[in-house]
Amino acid sequence: MIGSKNSYSLISLMVLLLLAAAALGGCATTSSSPTPVPPVVNTAPLELAVRVCDSGTPNCAGETKFSLGSLHDLQVSVDWKNMPGGTHTQEITFLLPNGVVYQSVSHGFGVTEGALGSPTVGGAMPVAGTYITQRELTGQWTVKVSLDGTVMAMQSVEFQP
Repeated sequence: MIGSKNSYSLISLMVLLLLAAAALGGCATTSSSPTPVPPVVNTAPLELAVRVCDSGTPNCAGETKFSLGSLHDLQVSVDWKNMPGGTHTQEITFLLPNGVVYQSVSHGFGVTEGALGSPTVGGAMPVAGTYITQRELTGQWTVKVSLDGTVMAMQSVEFQP
């Protein structure tokens, strides 16, 4: 009797050990996980260059004075340098001479994660045939460039009759 009781206990113990090993078997892995890539630290300062042109002027390097009689659309191009990776939003705001917002143009864009990019992002404001020419809204306008909600640059342009 003693022999059968011990063998029953031994079998029960072995079954419990097998069940425990099977349960733990799913938790243990022998594969190695990839080594994480450290993020790129932006040591170079973010830079931008704003070019304001008549959309009808090819290869424009930038202008500051425009004639309402010949201006089609006011084209703004922003050349970014050292832009950190991720998704960004650029907003170009056109302000009347009295400082009131006339129009805003937003564009979302992305730069590859872990890299520094140099995108060019632009926007345009129609002028010919609009309220601007109908009411001859001349004077010093301001073009404001924002990135992700932060004002990065402001540039004055003059609309002449």
